[in-house]
Amino acid sequence: MATTTKDLIFRTFIEILKEKPFDKITVRDIVERASINRNTFYYYYSDIYEMLEELFKMEVTEIVSRNNSGFRWLVGFSKMVETCYANKKIINNICASKSYDYLENYLFKSCRAITSEYIMSLAEGKNVDRDTMEFIISYHQYAIIGMLSEWFRTGMPEEPQVMIRRFLYTFSGVVSAIESARKK
Repeated sequence: MATTTKDLIFRTFIEILKEKPFDKITVRDIVERASINRNTFYYYYSDIYEMLEELFKMEVTEIVSRNNSGFRWLVGFSKMVETCYANKKIINNICASKSYDYLENYLFKSCRAITSEYIMSLAEGKNVDRDTMEFIISYHQYAIIGMLSEWFRTGMPEEPQVMIRRFLYTFSGVVSAIESARKK
């Protein structure tokens, strides 16, 4: 029963997040719509920020686990972009709130995991020092986060496939960057 109640609370939160900005959602909104009392809510969650973090943790975990189980980096990015696009209302409502930091944190973690795995695989056996590798990874990570942030803030006007193509452009220079950084 406990899992069912927690799931009900979480699903209710998601429904409301599709309707209004995160900053406008209250515990009262959730408990009234879920037909539970406040104590039940607080038994499972300390506040709505914990719920938002749980939402992003779930997505990061899914993307990273898919990526580590043999999926290529492009599949990981595609999944991330498609998930955001499929949840456009939620993303727009988070962007419209003061809690955009939670979304950026999600992007940062997801992008880091995917970018790192891809670039490290390209550099394998190339004798590139760790600091240089970290710079190359960070550079591409921030480029992608910047692209995604702009896409979110403009209401995601392009289809996910357009964003995926742009990621491909961003990564086109990785191989030459690694070759340039090789220790001779």
